[in-house]
Amino acid sequence: MDKTTTQIVDYAQSFSLEGDSEVVLDAALKHLVDTVMVAIAGYRSEPAAMAAAVSRRVRSDDGATVIGFGFQTSPDLAVFCNTIMVRTYDWNDGMQAKGGGHPSDMVSALLAVAELSHASGADLLMAVTLAYELLGGMGAEIGIGDLGLDQGTNMAVATALAAGKMWGFSESQLANAVSLALVPNIPLGASRWGTLSMMKGCATAFSMRNAMFGLIMAREGMTSAPEPYEGVYGLHNLTGPFEPRLPIFPGGPMVIQLSHQKPVPAETHGLGLLELVPEIRAFAHIDDIETITVDLPDHAVEHTADPPKYDPINRETADHSIPYMLAVALVDGGITLDSYTDERISDPLLRPIMKKIVCVADDEYSELRRTGLYGVTRPTPGRVTVRTNAGDEWVREVMYYKGHYKNPMTREDIDAKFDIICDGFISDEQKQRIRGAWWNIAESDDVTDAMTSIATFDAL
Repeated sequence: MDKTTTQIVDYAQSFSLEGDSEVVLDAALKHLVDTVMVAIAGYRSEPAAMAAAVSRRVRSDDGATVIGFGFQTSPDLAVFCNTIMVRTYDWNDGMQAKGGGHPSDMVSALLAVAELSHASGADLLMAVTLAYELLGGMGAEIGIGDLGLDQGTNMAVATALAAGKMWGFSESQLANAVSLALVPNIPLGASRWGTLSMMKGCATAFSMRNAMFGLIMAREGMTSAPEPYEGVYGLHNLTGPFEPRLPIFPGGPMVIQLSHQKPVPAETHGLGLLELVPEIRAFAHIDDIETITVDLPDHAVEHTADPPKYDPINRETADHSIPYMLAVALVDGGITLDSYTDERISDPLLRPIMKKIVCVADDEYSELRRTGLYGVTRPTPGRVTVRTNAGDEWVREVMYYKGHYKNPMTREDIDAKFDIICDGFISDEQKQRIRGAWWNIAESDDVTDAMTSIATFDAL
């Protein structure tokens, strides 16, 4: 093993939640429950239906559950389907290390291994916490995205280690699982820029499927390149040398605590801005507004206000468009999944409102974003200036939206989110069964019992 592989394998092997404070366990539980809930929302998405149709053709003697669809398939394909459900609506959590992403994308692989190994709920919560910490520790030092690589690069490795530990892997098996997750599977970041496609919400599903397949092969004894980081043409050849920061903040909050959650399905930079919509609507009718200037960090402007975001043609582009999200929220009063239907996105009445919205890069906000907090979370600053045709002006600044580490969602907030997800879709009886199973997962001796609660849905 090279030095980097040795460091992350040693950290995974020694990791334990014994003695950790209740706040860490509570954070792990909230992120796990939130992940299950957004997967239920994603069950009805078009990419999930496609993935399930393909996966249904593959049967396995040692299979894993595809959430909602009522069948089991090979573990890697189950992970692929379930990760799409978690990620596709951009409603799951996030972590803003340089090489971070949406850490709950990793949970589907952990669920599959927990199901295969009949792990306890406590073991699953340990694995989730470890995976988050590894992702943050590897991503804190290197900006994978700046190199044109996708966030699945570090995710696959973190998943392999956390899942492998839960599966009882030896040191050698863990090292080979790391190499098998990384060496054959370097993803490109092209899926997240410009006009977006289904791949925006499915990219990490491919990475998680690859990580799961590598785990299965490592468990069988397959070996891989022993120096995937520092060896000839290892990852350091692309990134330059770096050393993971594990734990991310000794003696302080863990990544599972620092990761943010989303009360509404929207790109992270838009969350705080959308909270201002009721105030803007109270200040002026949309017809009386001349301009809305939104000051943001430079990266946010590049990512959410480039030309394709002013004329979104699909859901994936719309939920990453500040002009669209603000416009539709100002008209409808807020953002829901219905904000991203084809009919709503193509509504010609929204385009003139979007043209009133101008996004500007602010140097101070840009520097604030680059500074970050603990290396894995950052402020999300924004300033909205509304000017009316009559010359009146309204200005507000946002910094920490609901769901941020500095302004966290409560269990009640997550339950309210689940009520929205289930409304008109899942019976109240099953909703309560799911809540009971997952909020009490820490006391479960076998995760498969909780998985049965989401194997199929009593659709209304």
